[in-house]
Amino acid sequence: MQHPVFLNTRSVSVYFGLWALIAGVHFSIYYFFYFIPIEVSMADSLVFNFLFCGVGISMWYIVRYTIPDQKNIWNVVFNHIAFLTLAQVVWIGLSYTILSTVFRSNKVYIDLLVISIPFKIIVGIIFYAVIALTYYLFIYYINLQEKVKVESRLREVLKETELNMLKSQINPHFLFNSLNSISSLTITNPDKARDMVIKLSDFLRYSVSHNATSFTTLEKEMANISRYLEIEKVRFGDKLIFSFNFEGTCRSHQIPVMLLQPLFENAIKHGVYESTEPVSIAMDCEYKEGYLEISIVNDFDPNAHARKGTGIGLNNIRERLRLLYKNDKLIRTVVEGNRFSVFLSLPNTENKKV
Repeated sequence: MQHPVFLNTRSVSVYFGLWALIAGVHFSIYYFFYFIPIEVSMADSLVFNFLFCGVGISMWYIVRYTIPDQKNIWNVVFNHIAFLTLAQVVWIGLSYTILSTVFRSNKVYIDLLVISIPFKIIVGIIFYAVIALTYYLFIYYINLQEKVKVESRLREVLKETELNMLKSQINPHFLFNSLNSISSLTITNPDKARDMVIKLSDFLRYSVSHNATSFTTLEKEMANISRYLEIEKVRFGDKLIFSFNFEGTCRSHQIPVMLLQPLFENAIKHGVYESTEPVSIAMDCEYKEGYLEISIVNDFDPNAHARKGTGIGLNNIRERLRLLYKNDKLIRTVVEGNRFSVFLSLPNTENKKV
């Protein structure tokens, strides 16, 4: 985050203009009320105020990296007290040294300089508090602006995601192929056709009953993906092999609804469709260092003519993860030989809507 004083020409002018105004008030009090010689009044006001002007600029760095919250409030207080003490010593010590050296022959002013030190300390505390508060307000304002932008972008992406989810979840080709398979099964295997109708109905019900902002358990998500794969297996038979392997503790982990569905659809589209050999899709899951680590690996034929895709699936997943978890490095893909792997790292989330 850029220093607020040096954001632009206007901020620089405002900052130094305010200090010039304070110096002017300081000068006026000394000269008009205490009848201190003009050169002494001017020197006192310039040295004290513009040295603290420099202190105020340096204060940004401690404020920037000590944002208070419930966990570190005492650490923040300690850091500010320590920096304030150091700043006061440097500010008053340097000012006193400069002015006492310049006006060493003026005994009256030297005495006034010593007497005014407690007052200067109080003024310094007030200056410090005002500047620190202003910097914190600036930080909170910038964060609020960023939050508004992110939420606005989130709403736009979620609308796009919901539309893309509907287009991918209720894919016409998937429905047509499933209905054709059911139609064939009604003649050859009525019981299997009835079972497939139930699975298709459950799959569609789950797909349309959630929106892109919902969270669900991994167990529920995988149950729906199992229905999807079982429906596809009716068409592909032994050509499609799939397996799930995840720890019991992973089952209750909250994940964004329909997050994994596009990954399995891609595995079917680019793996099973294009291969003449059996293709396996394997999903593994485990906890590592506070993250739910999910891997989805599928075989594919590297020599087959690749189907042209829109890239909607992976792009939407990456964007959803970035906006929901404020992290754009939670998904990565790896191609090794005839194996395509997708790795997801999902943080722990609490109080998510299921």
